[in-house]
Amino acid sequence: MIGTSAHAEIPAKDPGLQKIAHDIKIAKDNLEIQDLKQRKVLTALYSINRNLKRLVTEKSELGQQKSMVQLEIEGLNQRITDHDHQAELQKAQLTERLRAIYKLRGPTLARFLFGAKSSADLERNLKILGIVAQRDSQLIKNFREAVKDMQYRKTKLTQKLSSLQSLESELQNHEIKLQTEVSQKSKILSGIKRTKMFTQDKIRNLKDKSLSYDLADSGLIDMLMRPSFEAQKGLLPRPAQGPVSKQFGLVKQNDQPYVLSNKGLLIAAPFGSPVRAVFSGVVSFVGSLPGLGQVLILDHGDHYYTVYGYNASVRVQLGQEIAQAQIIASSGKSNFDQVNGLYFEVRHFSEPYNPMEWVKGFSL
Repeated sequence: MIGTSAHAEIPAKDPGLQKIAHDIKIAKDNLEIQDLKQRKVLTALYSINRNLKRLVTEKSELGQQKSMVQLEIEGLNQRITDHDHQAELQKAQLTERLRAIYKLRGPTLARFLFGAKSSADLERNLKILGIVAQRDSQLIKNFREAVKDMQYRKTKLTQKLSSLQSLESELQNHEIKLQTEVSQKSKILSGIKRTKMFTQDKIRNLKDKSLSYDLADSGLIDMLMRPSFEAQKGLLPRPAQGPVSKQFGLVKQNDQPYVLSNKGLLIAAPFGSPVRAVFSGVVSFVGSLPGLGQVLILDHGDHYYTVYGYNASVRVQLGQEIAQAQIIASSGKSNFDQVNGLYFEVRHFSEPYNPMEWVKGFSL
């Protein structure tokens, strides 16, 4: 495995050179610690941002519910006002009728009641007076019951609105808390990045300082001058020739209802094409993995790895040291859809990175 410690143990006769090697080892160890911290902070930020996205969605849904409830309350208020108005009109009409009936008391009412030619006519006239009064009274009663029912519904809606407002307030407070946490984590992340930049500058300065020593017999030149994988971001050569047919990240197929998460790229290389190492390293895995067929993994040190899948054949062995651009395999085809090509990943620890940002010359 290519790592800081493996080369740091090579003896050096010059005490000054030993001091530089020791300082480089400490700086690289510190850089690794900062990488770990950065990964933890980025993971926390991802989780927080995911929660923020969920909160924003919930707030939006609550806002819609609030608007609907408020519209219902406004509609009920208008209907209550209309029913009250109708009840008052009906009450006024009934009052007028009662006044008219009151005025009919005496000879006029007697003539209306007893002017009937038969007992059936008399009964009919009595019923008319009763029906008129009963009908108006029932209308007023119905209006009042409708208003009472709407008042009850309004109370329930008002309670629901209050509950929604309370929940919205809680979500708002939670969102503020998460945003504060994002701000704090972002500051920590900025500090980590500054520390990493300072450490990387220190390593470069130490390497420059080492040039004043005679390294021919020390065996330490490889450790001091070897470029790191991270420093090659955007400069790595292509692992195989061919266009990128499947991108990194979330991808939705036109004829499929689901979304796939690609942790790497699919390079549409002809079957049997040479697969080359994008950077020097050590073979840390050779074997078959579900969905990826024959897989080869190279360890490039500092916990950086490249993954090569869908191989028709592998030309290297576990533990073998590999040079940049060395042919390590021949490309095969995808197990999923039998498409010719090479599956390629870049990982730091277990985190997949977009290879498009690391390899120079990829074309879509």
